[in-house]
Amino acid sequence: MINYLYHANEPYPEIRVENKNQYYAEILMDDYAGFISEFSAVSQYMYHSLKSVKSIEYLSNMWRNISIVEMHHLDILGQLITLLGGKPIYRGSFSTSCQYWNGNFVYYGDNICNQLNADLKSEYQAIYNYENHICMIDDKYIRENLKRIILDEQIHVKYFESAIKKFC
Repeated sequence: MINYLYHANEPYPEIRVENKNQYYAEILMDDYAGFISEFSAVSQYMYHSLKSVKSIEYLSNMWRNISIVEMHHLDILGQLITLLGGKPIYRGSFSTSCQYWNGNFVYYGDNICNQLNADLKSEYQAIYNYENHICMIDDKYIRENLKRIILDEQIHVKYFESAIKKFC
């Protein structure tokens, strides 16, 4: 169940595409399972949640809930990739040498402050990547979905910034 504090209030757009387009599917693969991706974020935030569960319950819950929102983004991107004619497997696009996702994509960190700072940096990079992909993709439905995902990522930035101020 998604805690509604961790995502934007605006509804998600319909998941559809104008036409099949393998090139667009490849672009979205970076967002799906590249180094800075939804799959990496889900894995990283869940790890951070599990590591902090005994020390700071607030942070553990925050990471877990943000991870759930990122899972929703992963689902949206996977559906878009499929509709575009691609295969939503756990690897980046051709621009990242088709590297398959692996545990080295997760920043594990050795303390809460390092983890929070890495997570904040990842959110900023994800927003930057989505903005670039919006410019590269000429499909109004995909662009609407990416813009909506950005709204959630901006909320995550605020949570991470607040947690850094409070705990670091």
